[in-house]
Amino acid sequence: MRKKRVLLFLKTLTARAYVRVFGQMREATWIVASILGGFFMMASYVYLYRSIGTGADFTGMVVLGGFMAPFFANVLWGVATQLYWEKEMGNLELMLVSPAPLSAFLVGLSVGGAMHTMLRALAVLFFGVAVFKVHFVTGHLGVAVVVFLVTLWAMYGLGIVFSSLFLYHGRDAWRTADLIMEPVNVLSGNYFPVRFLGLGLASVAILIPTTLGLDALRQLLVPSFGPVLLPWQVEAPILVALAFLWSIAGVWALKAVEYKARRDARLTLRWQ
Repeated sequence: MRKKRVLLFLKTLTARAYVRVFGQMREATWIVASILGGFFMMASYVYLYRSIGTGADFTGMVVLGGFMAPFFANVLWGVATQLYWEKEMGNLELMLVSPAPLSAFLVGLSVGGAMHTMLRALAVLFFGVAVFKVHFVTGHLGVAVVVFLVTLWAMYGLGIVFSSLFLYHGRDAWRTADLIMEPVNVLSGNYFPVRFLGLGLASVAILIPTTLGLDALRQLLVPSFGPVLLPWQVEAPILVALAFLWSIAGVWALKAVEYKARRDARLTLRWQ
């Protein structure tokens, strides 16, 4: 029985990830627009820092921020709001009565979204390195890759938590997502050292995985960068803890959603 559940989970995950990876590639203009949008946003900050005479380390900081920014956008719009949109399209009922666990659908969305977003993020990183002549130190490249993957794990775990909250929230979910997008970008320090926020805001910002992940990647790939929030040796274990925390919270929230759907028969109704 357990083997069948695992196989069902993996099949559901693969099917949902496949749609997210290849379905979004059908419209080439979306891919081009997202890459150019990310590059021009990054370029504006690079030229701003260069105009005030900062060193090359700030250019590397901005390029890494531009690389990570698309992932949180995907977490927010591709995972967090997904259950709400599935309800609006009438698909949530089918997902809830399906023998496949609801978590498999969202994990598949997360995996597929991360893979699809990776192509855009790598393109932004490539153009940033090529155009602005950024040189990263690769002595700790393996550690940097592990930190990046753990950051993604924690980010998409947080997205699954948000998906349940937004479904409870109802028809204002997309407004809520739009509202928190820019504050999270600020708290994550995408285009400036998060240490400048001060210890008060920074202590709150560390709950957002991108904050610690970016700070650690900048220390590993741009060693001359400063000021740092915490040493990367401290940030890495915190990121692992956040990954487990948000994953467990996401599973619990999804179970609460399924329970409420079966008890009240309200979550699957449109406009509620």
